[in-house]
Amino acid sequence: MKKFDWNRVAIFVIFALSMALAPVFRAQDLGTVTRITTVPDGAQYQVDGQNYTQASSAVWPTSSKHTLWVPNTVQTSQNIRTQYIFRDWEFAGGTFQFNPVTVTASPAIAAYTAVFDVAYGLGIVYFNCPDPTNCQSAGTIYVNGTPVNSSSDIYVPANSQVILQAFPNPGYVFMGWPQVAGQAIVGFQNTVTMKGPMVVYPEFRQARTVNLATDPPGLSLLADRALVPTPATLEWADATVHTVGANSPQKDQTGATWLFQSWSDGGGLNHAYTVTASSTPSTLTAKYVPAAAVTILTVPGGLKIKVDGQVSVLNPYYFAWGAGETHHLEAAPQQTDAQGRLWQFSSWSNGGTATQDIVVPADALTNGLRLTATYTPFTKLTVNSSLAGLAVKVDGVACTTPCVAQRAPGTQVTVSAPASVPQGDGTRADFDGWPGTPGDLVVTLADSAVTVNANYHLMNRLSASSDPANGAVYTILPASVDGFYLANSNVALSLTAQPGYKFRRWDGDLSGTIPSGVVTMSAPRAVKALLDPVPYLAPTGVSNAAGTTPQAGVAPGSIVSIFGVNLTADTLVAPDGGVLPQTLGGLTVSVSGRILPLFFVSPGQINAQMPDDLATGPQVLAVSPAGAPDVRAAFTLVRNAPGLFPVPVNGQAMAMAMAVHEDGSPVTSDAPARTGELLTVYGTGFGPAERPRPEGFPIPQTPSYNILDAVTLQVGTLSITAENAFAAVGRCGVDAVQFRLDGSVTGTVTLRVTVNGVDSNTLMLPVQ
Repeated sequence: MKKFDWNRVAIFVIFALSMALAPVFRAQDLGTVTRITTVPDGAQYQVDGQNYTQASSAVWPTSSKHTLWVPNTVQTSQNIRTQYIFRDWEFAGGTFQFNPVTVTASPAIAAYTAVFDVAYGLGIVYFNCPDPTNCQSAGTIYVNGTPVNSSSDIYVPANSQVILQAFPNPGYVFMGWPQVAGQAIVGFQNTVTMKGPMVVYPEFRQARTVNLATDPPGLSLLADRALVPTPATLEWADATVHTVGANSPQKDQTGATWLFQSWSDGGGLNHAYTVTASSTPSTLTAKYVPAAAVTILTVPGGLKIKVDGQVSVLNPYYFAWGAGETHHLEAAPQQTDAQGRLWQFSSWSNGGTATQDIVVPADALTNGLRLTATYTPFTKLTVNSSLAGLAVKVDGVACTTPCVAQRAPGTQVTVSAPASVPQGDGTRADFDGWPGTPGDLVVTLADSAVTVNANYHLMNRLSASSDPANGAVYTILPASVDGFYLANSNVALSLTAQPGYKFRRWDGDLSGTIPSGVVTMSAPRAVKALLDPVPYLAPTGVSNAAGTTPQAGVAPGSIVSIFGVNLTADTLVAPDGGVLPQTLGGLTVSVSGRILPLFFVSPGQINAQMPDDLATGPQVLAVSPAGAPDVRAAFTLVRNAPGLFPVPVNGQAMAMAMAVHEDGSPVTSDAPARTGELLTVYGTGFGPAERPRPEGFPIPQTPSYNILDAVTLQVGTLSITAENAFAAVGRCGVDAVQFRLDGSVTGTVTLRVTVNGVDSNTLMLPVQ
């Protein structure tokens, strides 16, 4: 019989009991974090009776109840003149506007916000009134239509506009609003935008009564440029300045004319009046005197006369002047009427001069005074032209046609017209000249008007070009110094292509493939010769690559430059320091069947190395461009044709020699050659070396390639025998000569190398 396992039974029972009791021992609910905030920050609120002024957080168990309350629905901020006005409570799922409110905690609602509207205080500062109900204020300020009679703080929503209007009370004057940012001031009205707390300062000032009067009474005066009848009573603020003026002359109710004489305060006709502080009224009286009627005329009518320094704008001119007064009259020597005719002063009716002073006689008060200025006419000269708006000169003064000049009869007038006038791109008008005279026209005027005409003829420009530019030379008949021809004339053209180009056809106002033609100049014309590039070598196109040397020939083994036109389409350079290629861009150069190593090729120049073993004497060099016919040039090979390589230096007439110090650094103006050091100067064409140079290959380090012929140098006035002369190691076709200076020459001196009696080009060498 199998033994019963009580241990297994015990374990099963314990497991079953633990499963049955699991609901009784579940974990405790710790709640969720709920955050309470305000907008804007800083407002006061309560949570479950606890006061807060900043954001707060609490752990609320789910389904627990909590009270949110804003005790003060209108709160004053710590900021000056700022209020917070409670609007509602808000959460992610909605809002509620009642206050206080009891909420049930839920994990779905993580935050509650008390939302406040912001109101800014508008401070109105102008008058402190202890009792606003009985306030003797200087004025009333209407705030959006509501009256305020003393200094106050008024709260309005943020960013709103407030319209303020200022009205003075009796005995006061409103002086204005001091200008402050955020305020739009128009007279007594101030529109304030409440971007924040604001303060305005309406200014009122105590007024004084000012009485205006005239003698005789009943006339009118000007107060601050406004016409007022008298007597007039005005209220003006203390210490303010106003303009008072006498309206003169003027007529009274009976039709009598009166003229201003004086003010009671001694001021001028129009003067500034300053209001002084006083409780008693002030009176200003303007005294007038009887006036005479004065009439001033011109013959012909409509001309101008200056009276007492002012030009009158009416004609006849009417004035009211007092008897015995002195007045100044000026009649201009010349003036133009409304029709443009010029007049010259003749006389005044009283026999006075053009400029005179007159005294008003006593009888003018009864009979009046009449004066007439008489003028005589000028003769009219009119200049017309076949060109509209032509700028001519009359007696040296510019005038546009039709030009009208007026002078006194018998006057000589000089008229000149421009020799040529542009009429657009490629067209101009040339002057035909005045009839009967080769220069300017001189006209003597009589009594009758004179008209003259400046006539012109059209000229058109012929433009002749080539593509490529400068690829051809034109012959044009008839010749023109500036390319302009008489309209509708015929012009014959022919061209000769320059070396390196071949005529293909015409473009523009000529057509065809024959290099000549005729154009009719009925309009501006432009012709263009289209050319095809062809390879070309200059007759003396083979030369020393170092530059122009006294020796016209080139030496075997040297670097030569080959000059021409359209030799290649591109500029290509052989790799530096390596073996020279025999072709670049498909181009080859040959002499006596030998293909030359190439340094670089370009449309206008080729640099190549001449073979070291070619025989001296006349030779022919052939350039074979890719896809184009060969071109040839004759040259002479000589044993020695030394040339020194130059180093260009700005601002000097002669280039520096390519030279290095004993340490290998370059010799320059800032690092000149020094006495006693071994200097090296580089060139080409020094002649044969002790063994043939490798063709197109750099000179090896060993063996040496010393120059066979004697080499000397001329450094300034010093003649030096070279210590060494050899083909430069690592280079193709480059020769070098080494020497030392003895200190007998300094400064920037000339340098020349002589090999076997043949001189090189002369360059400069800076010596310390």
